[in-house]
Amino acid sequence: MEAGHTSGAFHSSWFNYIDIPGIYPGKMRYAVLKDECRDQFREAVQAKREEQLLAFQKFKEDARKRGKSVKLTDAQLGHLSASYNPKEMNQEEYQAFIDDLCEYGILDEADKDYISYSGLVPIDFSEPTCTGTAAPYQPYDRDFGSSGGNVLDWSKYLSTFEYFNSDTNRFEPTRNAILFERIQKVLVKMGG
Repeated sequence: MEAGHTSGAFHSSWFNYIDIPGIYPGKMRYAVLKDECRDQFREAVQAKREEQLLAFQKFKEDARKRGKSVKLTDAQLGHLSASYNPKEMNQEEYQAFIDDLCEYGILDEADKDYISYSGLVPIDFSEPTCTGTAAPYQPYDRDFGSSGGNVLDWSKYLSTFEYFNSDTNRFEPTRNAILFERIQKVLVKMGG
């Protein structure tokens, strides 16, 4: 068993597990790193960071090559428009919508981890720790539940986040922003 949603980076034996008092005894627990496992943990974090930085660079390069346009056939757009309401989706409808976008080549299966498909947010060491947006405050976060079902407005807001890339000395969109921009463009084409 691995702790965390990091593709096996951490081993459960490195942690002591403690029940959260009064909340689902035996089911809701948090992990505390064992002192004797700190070096292994640091090495695993560094290896995961390097792996994810390479993957993020590849993602950005693929996104640059793909461009900003979203291409759908009339039949695909018709199916999406008939099946989903951009301003009213529940979690199951959102997942089905994302599945369709993967099938149509708008998103990749690996992108699901970054767009609240399963409700889990991955531990991603390649993502910048400080991001910002110039968009007016919205009551949204990366969790689908914050959307209130209005995926059009939610994705529009989340597509605005940027980070400062010290290598290029400019602000660039985050991975989530790139993915939510694709989603938002599809929703607009659907008549949202």
